[in-house]
This record gives sequence, C-alpha cells and structure tokens, in this order.
Amino acid sequence: MAEEQSTPATTEAATEEAAAEGSLLDQIMQETRLKPSDEGYSIAKRGVEAFIAELLSPQRGEEKVDKAIVDHMIAELDKKLSVQVDQVLHHDDFQKLESSWRGLHFVIDRTNFRENIKLELLSVSKDELLDDFEDSPEIVKSGLYKNVYTAEYGQFGGNPVGAIIGNYDFGPGPQDMSLLKNIASVSAMAHAPFIAAASAQFFGLDDFLKLPNLKDLNAIFEGPQYAKWQSFRETEDARYVGLTMPRFLLRLPYGQDSNPIKAFNYEENVQGDHQSYLWGNTSFAFATRLTDSFAKYRWCPNIIGPQSGGAVEDLPLHQYEAMGEVETKIPTEVLVTDRREFELAEEGFIG
Repeated sequence: MAEEQSTPATTEAATEEAAAEGSLLDQIMQETRLKPSDEGYSIAKRGVEAFIAELLSPQRGEEKVDKAIVDHMIAELDKKLSVQVDQVLHHDDFQKLESSWRGLHFVIDRTNFRENIKLELLSVSKDELLDDFEDSPEIVKSGLYKNVYTAEYGQFGGNPVGAIIGNYDFGPGPQDMSLLKNIASVSAMAHAPFIAAASAQFFGLDDFLKLPNLKDLNAIFEGPQYAKWQSFRETEDARYVGLTMPRFLLRLPYGQDSNPIKAFNYEENVQGDHQSYLWGNTSFAFATRLTDSFAKYRWCPNIIGPQSGGAVEDLPLHQYEAMGEVETKIPTEVLVTDRREFELAEEGFIG
C-alpha cells in the first residue's frame, strides 16, 4: 500500500500554524511577570502551549453547552475565590495596611483644601519613632523634632504644623509611656497637639466590646500598672496629647447588597467575627473635626459634641440578616454612653 505523501500546501499550512502558535505563545509569556530564568517559567510555558494547541485543534462538531451547569460551576468558583480573598483581607498584616490607607483617604476626602489646609504624610512606624528618640542624646536632636519644629515652626517663613495625627495605638506599658512623653515634648515645643489612639489593652481588655462591662474606671486606673500614665498626666506637656477610642468602621463588607465589586460575585464573610470588619484608628476621625473647624472658623475650637462640630457623619452602617431578623452593625466598635464618655475624659481619654 502506497504511503500518503503530504502536499506542499499541507506542509505550508502546518508550518504557518506552528509559527502562529509559537508567536502567540511568546506574546503570552511576555505578558506574564515570569522571566526565562525563573524556576516556574518552563512549566508555565508548557501549560500555555498545551492550552493553545487545544484551542487550535480541529473541533469534532459543535457541542451544546448546558447553561445551568456553567452557572453552577461559576457560582462554585466564586465561593472558593471568596474564601481565599477572605483569608487575605482578614489577615492582621493586610488589615493594618488597608486600615492605614483608608484612614488617610477618609481624612483627605473630608478636607476642604481650598481653605488653606495642608496635609503632609510622614511614613514612620512606632518602632522607628522609639529608635529615633533612643538614638538621640536629647529631644532636640531627634528626627521628629527636626521635621516638626526645626523645618517649620523654628524657621522664618516656615509653615507651622497645626496638629500631628498618629496612626498608632498606645498602652500603659513603659515603652509606650516613654514614647508618648517624648512625642509630647516635641508637640509642646511646636504647639502642635499629638492625636493618636488608646488600645483596648490600655483598659485591660482584649477588645473594646467589653468596655461597657467595666464598672469603675477610676478604680482601674489607680492600679500600679498605671503609675507611669498618671505621672505623665501630671506633666505640662501632657496637654498636647490626646488619645482617642474606640475604633470606627472604615468600609462596608464586600457583597452584592452592601459593597458590590465587578470582578466576581464576592460575598465577604464577617458574620460572627467582630475583627473581620475593617476598623480604623479614631485619630483619623478626630482629624476631620480639626480640618472642618479650621475651614469654617480659621481655628479649631468647634470639635466637641454633636451640636458643636464634634459629630462625624455619614459613617457606614452594616445591615445584615441573622436568625431571620435584620441586624445593624453600628459604625463604632461599641456604643459609648454620655456617662462613660465623661468617665473616660476624667481619666484622660477622648471617647
């Protein structure tokens, strides 16, 4: 039986197809972040090559697609993706990062920059601030002093800093108290109040949800672990420090009924886990009261009370169904009553 010989036309078509496949493969690989020297490059290239070959292979006829099956497969993929994205969004490190940037955006979005208001960002961690003061023989040699005082307040033609908003939370420990004391010294010299947050650990709590259960705040702060805090409060520089609390909600959970996204049907799972919500440092909310008061009155006296400029409006409210009823997550970690707010103020906090 005679062997079949390929015609020149057939050979030419096969060559063109192989060239096109190779060209397409190269284009796809160039779009990836992989380099030929990377360990997984060859594996990825073979996978893409097999996928292209399957696409270019002759089809044996049109097969009907069951839309219901496809929809079910997509829904299952969305569920798996949602679980994976939850793991990323709810990780402590990612939450800190997202909270920082969304908190900054919160202030920028609510500041009228046409009213001679400037915001300057100083990227420095709490540990770096500690090192800054520890490595400086005196306060006036520290980097914070040079940034806040020397470069602005202490220089002719400089722009004095009106307030320092710190995206930090403080506890009653010796390191935090030492740092707070040093920052207060710089703030006092520059006449720029330092606003940060008090952590739940400051009150001996794991989180602020248990704050209403505290019976006598005054008795708590008479304990020996708060000796440095009480000593700090007696200093003149302490007037330039404000610690706010509790945290506030920065965004609604992602979902079709609350905060939809376009990429896929993502339903962020936050039910039953208070920490899965994205909470922000209250110093950011306080900062918006400062900028709002300055924009209206050219000074910052109207920052306290719902009728006197202290109300932070249009915060997100999360409504969800639980046990057949509609529940509402308030925009702060816990509701602070007028009585508890007064008690907190007596102990040196802004609630």
